[in-house]
Amino acid sequence: MAKSSYKVPASLNRSFLDHEISLTKSGWPGPTPIKQLLFYGGGGFVVLWAASSTFIKTSGPLFITLFVIWGLATVAYFGGRTKTKELRAMNVPALLSYAPPSARKVYARRSSNPTDFAGIVGVDGVDEDGRIHFSDGGEGQVYLVVGSASAMLFDEDRTNILNRIDGFWRKIDTTCEWSFITTKEPQRIFHQVAHLEERNQNLDLRDPDLIELQNEQYDILTQHVGGKFQSIHQYLLLKGKSEDALKRGHMVLQAEVEGSGLMVKEATMLDRDEAITMLQVFYQGVDDELITLKSALS
Repeated sequence: MAKSSYKVPASLNRSFLDHEISLTKSGWPGPTPIKQLLFYGGGGFVVLWAASSTFIKTSGPLFITLFVIWGLATVAYFGGRTKTKELRAMNVPALLSYAPPSARKVYARRSSNPTDFAGIVGVDGVDEDGRIHFSDGGEGQVYLVVGSASAMLFDEDRTNILNRIDGFWRKIDTTCEWSFITTKEPQRIFHQVAHLEERNQNLDLRDPDLIELQNEQYDILTQHVGGKFQSIHQYLLLKGKSEDALKRGHMVLQAEVEGSGLMVKEATMLDRDEAITMLQVFYQGVDDELITLKSALS
């Protein structure tokens, strides 16, 4: 049966320090993880030790008071949690890595060396069949997918889809990542253009007026419908830790499409040009001088 509500389950990487406890019976100010309590306790101890046992103790009451206030405020800030429930102190190493000015600038002009830009992308190359080779050794494949969700669904269909999705995610292998990517792009007109070309080839009478009419239809499709009209497209990126993991993920996806179609109705594998066109939406700027993902991977 479909559930009336869903929640994000606890991470499998959670350790003993991530367990949350309540300090008061009323629950205020909310559950606090053990690692945050240890950080506050250790940070406060270091501040008090520095104020009483180092050269700071000889600097006078005013300076000692200011140091203690500053130290406790620093501990309180870095001991706070982000939206992902990580301590702010965990972001300090990443902050230090971006401290040098050279680490904060990546030149992405066409005349620039694309090595630094490719390092941000994290992709070493894309094969002709669309196979993506990531910098961490993983293998990936991108699919254009079509789902079954709709605002016009009957309650029974909605329940069947939710049950199918719930059962689907329970059997997924953890060695393959499933990432859904939603973009807003110009409408795809491949089938319409192919049909127009087929009709052009089958013309028995090459009348100039008919040819002009077909050229006008072609211009409307390519310049207006396929250029200015935006539509929502959804992609699925399968990223396996190895080639075998990616193959298993592909088999699961294929079985889902052929078996029910409730979760994924259609899945079309993208080739190299199509995969790069989709990926460079995230990396290519609006300036024509910016380097494209294709040139970085060539």
